[in-house]
Amino acid sequence: MSLRYALLALLAEGEAHGYRLVKEFAARLGPCWHPNVGQVYQLLHELERRGLIAHRPEACGARARRLFRLTARGERTLRAWLARRPGWPPPLRDEIFVRVLAAERLGAQAVRVQVDRHEEEYRRYLALLEEQAAQRSGSMAQALAHEAALTHARAHLDWLARCREALAGRDAPPVS
Repeated sequence: MSLRYALLALLAEGEAHGYRLVKEFAARLGPCWHPNVGQVYQLLHELERRGLIAHRPEACGARARRLFRLTARGERTLRAWLARRPGWPPPLRDEIFVRVLAAERLGAQAVRVQVDRHEEEYRRYLALLEEQAAQRSGSMAQALAHEAALTHARAHLDWLARCREALAGRDAPPVS
């Protein structure tokens, strides 16, 4: 849902073609969100059908591409969305929950293995985020998104440590 408004916001800064919007989105929001190119083009077509954006053809070598721009209706829609109360966080749908569900029948040690593997991946992810911190641009959106990703990764690692504590001494037999 928010990708729709991100595209409107980027187009409020000036006209652009779809690929440039994908690149700008990634540059501005860093590690938090990597939209699918097909999804972006699908949303652009939907926004155009609704009259929120319009396009004009632009010659680009032998091919033509579409340059999109925000319409007055799109500007009003973006402003109305900004004025609304933010939505609640999405439900937690983390892979570790399904892994624990699947491993639980094999016993506490199997669950510990999954927690350990998940923790290892999150440590690798956190290291990558910390490495990228030095490469950030001056975009406020990117800085805030990057800080959110760092905070989320650290919180997840803290939660995994609490999982390990909860599993300590639990050597229940596997569920049959």
